[in-house]
Amino acid sequence: MALNQVSRADRSRRRMALAMVVGALLLAAGGWLSSRPSDAAGPAKATATGSPTNEPGSPLPAAKVEAASAVMAVAASAPGSTSAPPPAPGWPEDALRRVQLALDGHGTPKDMLEAAMTLSACQGADAMVDHQYRERDQPSATGRQLERITGLSNQDWIRRSQDFQRHCQVFDAATLARQGALLKRAHDGGVKDAALPYLQWLDANRQPIDPALRGQLQREARQTAEDGDFMALVTFSFAFSPGAMGITEVQRQAYKEAQFRIQGLMSGAEMEKASRDAMADTEKMMAQWGAVPPPLTADQQREADALAARVIEAWRKRQGKPG
Repeated sequence: MALNQVSRADRSRRRMALAMVVGALLLAAGGWLSSRPSDAAGPAKATATGSPTNEPGSPLPAAKVEAASAVMAVAASAPGSTSAPPPAPGWPEDALRRVQLALDGHGTPKDMLEAAMTLSACQGADAMVDHQYRERDQPSATGRQLERITGLSNQDWIRRSQDFQRHCQVFDAATLARQGALLKRAHDGGVKDAALPYLQWLDANRQPIDPALRGQLQREARQTAEDGDFMALVTFSFAFSPGAMGITEVQRQAYKEAQFRIQGLMSGAEMEKASRDAMADTEKMMAQWGAVPPPLTADQQREADALAARVIEAWRKRQGKPG
């Protein structure tokens, strides 16, 4: 009985931590939506954050693979992000056709990556709807902020998520499982942006990775972040076991700080503060499992600050903004 009680309590804590993570990522999504040009054409898009598992090397310990992918399916295009995005709710009807073409081997390597990200988002469709209902019944600070900056109510988000969920029902489990093959073809075809999602897929699915390939994927993923790609920065911010992701504690701190400040540049100081607060809550929860490292030393902090400044400058250049 005692063991069962502990198990239930642990599951409850894990669900709470996942809710915090989802809320923080939704807040980031809201930042992109609020900064999106009013005349932007095409469907809203975003990058899947990765494939968290229970493995210690995963970005979000104890969370399901589906959850983080679903979160990003509702985001709009992030300024300064080159990562291939999956479609958000409201995606065009021909998205299914494009996925099928990619599965049949047709299209460019970039098409392969986009198809893989669509399947990844669809894996999280059920989890996203569940989260939105929980958010309706027990609103979080980040959820309220998302409503404020997007002008969409929680009921609007529920409808959008359910629409996406219905679209995804055409994919069976065997089709969803082909993400890895698509990611491999994209990466082998020279799409550097495929490195991070491919690495995460391999780890999430406990696939053996040749050390040389792992090193290559890690280097390319780090470079994507240091080139100022916003979604790569968000992903690394949630790498609570950074060593397994091929980064140091200093680099994680730098990427995390850079994405906070970029959010402020895109959407204002209020958004930046809300994002910092959400991350602080998440880290507090993760610390209960020993998943958050000790504070950096003074020298390490200076190194992280310098790297964050370089990343922000890279992001500015991508936007054509002055320093």
